[in-house]
Amino acid sequence: MAHPFITYAEGKYGKLLSGECRNLFSDTDIPSHDHLHHERVWHNAILLLEKLYGAWMASDPGLAEKAIIASYFHDTGLTINRGPDHGSESRHICEAFLATRDISASDRLEILEAVEMHDNKDYPGNSDPATLAAILSVADDMDAFGETGIERYKEIYEMRGVAEEEMPGIIVPNVISRFRHLESTYNMFPDLVQEMRARAEIVINHFSGKPEEIPDEQ
Repeated sequence: MAHPFITYAEGKYGKLLSGECRNLFSDTDIPSHDHLHHERVWHNAILLLEKLYGAWMASDPGLAEKAIIASYFHDTGLTINRGPDHGSESRHICEAFLATRDISASDRLEILEAVEMHDNKDYPGNSDPATLAAILSVADDMDAFGETGIERYKEIYEMRGVAEEEMPGIIVPNVISRFRHLESTYNMFPDLVQEMRARAEIVINHFSGKPEEIPDEQ
């Protein structure tokens, strides 16, 4: 049974945001990042929120509401700008939605900043696991692992004009970077880390063409 804060957020925003996201992508052919991707990211965020609420590492009832909004808007900017800097466009689209809702200025700013910066994969310093920014970034990274991740990487890099032979040298380090951020942020949940390690290795093995394991951090 889902945590009450998550159930409330889903009931309040689930159908509304799903419809908004579906409409935004109705004229855009990006299967790997369409409304279904946003739905998967929200489900990943639910997993993280359940763990955080369950471990009493988060107590803000509004965190789940902010997470569902950010999840369903983070990549909507791809409908305008398909480059890696699409976060600013996502922010503008989300801002228009938030203007129609009764949300405090501080919560609005937190959502918009998380949406805009979600694709910054430089990961400066250690992330606070209970922040919206960390939840959104890692929930998005989780969707880049496994079989879904393989198709996602292929499509987005082909769309950006990256030659197939250049992909392994770009994708493998990117996957490892995403996993390391998840590992360092949510190391208190070792089962999650090991599950995501296995899923990340599926992508690495596919693009490197050989079985590889992500080594433990020294």
